[in-house]
Amino acid sequence: MGYDLHISRAEEYYDSDAHPIPLDEWLSYAEGTPTLRAVGWLGRDEERQPLYEHTCADGSVVSLTWFEGAIEIKGRFGGDAYREFGAIAEDLQANLQGDHGERYTARGVLPPTR
Repeated sequence: MGYDLHISRAEEYYDSDAHPIPLDEWLSYAEGTPTLRAVGWLGRDEERQPLYEHTCADGSVVSLTWFEGAIEIKGRFGGDAYREFGAIAEDLQANLQGDHGERYTARGVLPPTR
């Protein structure tokens, strides 16, 4: 998969600022999750935040960052998006959604709602 995935509490990920995952909640979750590791920083000064990496089942590495209330997943991997990131979305009581609005669930990929 070569496009972004989004973990968001909003109905549509691009509305995440209206139903945000708070940054402090994300940082606490990420620091306590063994499959995520901080590998650097994004931003400057007081807006700086950690960049996390996750190694997928196929060996590829993707990055996870917080942006405007959602978690952005960037990188290429060959596995099932839900198997890789569904637990994170569930733990954060959020949705796992692709750039085209499709949702990744335990039941499979659901089409966009709009």
